[in-house]
Amino acid sequence: MFERLEPTKAAIRNASALTATEGAEWLHSELNKIGWTFEGTKDKESETEQEDCIALAFRMVLEELVVANNKDGKQAFKDARVVCLLDVSMHAAMSAWVPRQLPLMAMHELFEGQTARQCDEAFAYMEQRVEQMRKLVGTGEGTARYSQAALLRCCNALVQRLSKSCDLLLCGRVLMFLAHVLPLSERSGVNLKGEFNKANVTEFEESLDPSEADRLESEGGDEREFKLKSTDEKLDGQMEVSFFLYKTFWGLQKFLHDPATLLSEKGVGNLEALSSGLNVVLENFATYTLSDVEGMAGHSADREFFFPGFLTSTKLVSLELQDPTFRRHVMVQYLIVIHYLLDHSVHPPKAQELTKKHKEDLVKHQERIYRLLEGVPPRGGHFVATLRRVMERENNWGAWKKNKCPDFSREFAADVEGPELKVGDKRKEIEGATAMWKRRFLTSKVKDAFIPETCATGSILEMCAPKARKGQKGTEDLAEQIQTRFAIVREEADPENYIESEYRKNSVPCWRWVTMRMLALYDINLFTYATAENKFMEGVVSYLDGKHKESAKNGPSADDSKDGQEEGGGGGGG
Repeated sequence: MFERLEPTKAAIRNASALTATEGAEWLHSELNKIGWTFEGTKDKESETEQEDCIALAFRMVLEELVVANNKDGKQAFKDARVVCLLDVSMHAAMSAWVPRQLPLMAMHELFEGQTARQCDEAFAYMEQRVEQMRKLVGTGEGTARYSQAALLRCCNALVQRLSKSCDLLLCGRVLMFLAHVLPLSERSGVNLKGEFNKANVTEFEESLDPSEADRLESEGGDEREFKLKSTDEKLDGQMEVSFFLYKTFWGLQKFLHDPATLLSEKGVGNLEALSSGLNVVLENFATYTLSDVEGMAGHSADREFFFPGFLTSTKLVSLELQDPTFRRHVMVQYLIVIHYLLDHSVHPPKAQELTKKHKEDLVKHQERIYRLLEGVPPRGGHFVATLRRVMERENNWGAWKKNKCPDFSREFAADVEGPELKVGDKRKEIEGATAMWKRRFLTSKVKDAFIPETCATGSILEMCAPKARKGQKGTEDLAEQIQTRFAIVREEADPENYIESEYRKNSVPCWRWVTMRMLALYDINLFTYATAENKFMEGVVSYLDGKHKESAKNGPSADDSKDGQEEGGGGGGG
């Protein structure tokens, strides 16, 4: 069967020079000419050998293309033939010509031959084909479980090669891609055993430098009373941090990065140390509260901050404890660990059970932390409400993991078979129900109550006539109001009154809009003078005053009879 390998490679090589759709169709016809059949009439062993042979040809052609691009100093993913080859392999996998995991295995091998920067550009190919990848992986059952495993190997190998400091964005893109492609109930992204990152150790200064040690001895040697100096001398005296508080604050991190040590046989002393340390730190937070001004300083609403690593210098601790974001970060850490200790369902099998006193102390610390978080600006109350909701959801998450991550999808109930419906049955049923309702409830008395008075005469014009507005005035009232507004415009436009244009009623949009509406009802012909040169009511008044003066000299003509009536009203207003 492998004597067909070279013709298959040639067919795949030629298909990669076409577009994805044309290449898939052309490859299918060429594979049939070579002797491969895809009707499913072969036995299982022959079918597997055929799929493996075609898959090997795909991988060999991909290797040739990558080597050729590397010799020319080009990136493989900028070669259209490589992209087309991957698209054709995905089509072949979905059509069962090759094993379902072939495209992902090819991507894995391609990533292995690229640098980190080249992987960034190559991974964009997978991001652009999320829907195809989701169909390829499926629900992870049957043959799809092999493609799912290949996807996880490809992405995990890529993440392990990347730097968490330099390639942080690409690592996040890989995780988001897996979240979009894999089903919601996929267990590979679930920490079933509840393991912690023990390698994340926070180191701090357990002893002072020689100059600070000498100052400690000169001040009596009491670490509780010895105040550390800040890098910013302006903050000295505002929030004093002792060396004892410094060691206690950073010493709690050893319990936070591995809370399982608190539940071991030797963890009783650790629980006591955790409780006493929390008392010291929370008491300091309660003593030095943050105002809204301090909370908003340096805070942007469209940007959030996080701390991938802590700066534990003795000269920075006072600055850090006055940062509201840092306080929230630390206290949320405390809440997560306390929540873990109080939830017995997530404890290791051999974990020691907490005593009643320990549980009470942890609950008190938990409520105290919530109260302190409410006082941390900005929007402390909203933040605490959201955090409580997240902690409630964490209980559901733990229960789901305890039940071995059952599938979230629900199966639809089978449709109950009923009598066969014919065309028109639904209409007859509706008409029958309507007729019965009319016979029962729509009596002659009810009909008369439903018919409006305008319908009694049978006049279509009366039925269609619009209702009068409640606030609509008569013609005489409207004329009086518009003349009053004309008088206001005249008075404000008079140069002797020294009223600037921007302070006149004619410049107020709302007043001007109402007056223009009234003017439209009064005389629509005046709109021409209102819109001319954007003078609005001043243009109308100027026109009316000019016509009034001209009429006083020459007398009104027959053509201006209507305007003369308006001017007579305007003159009365003037």
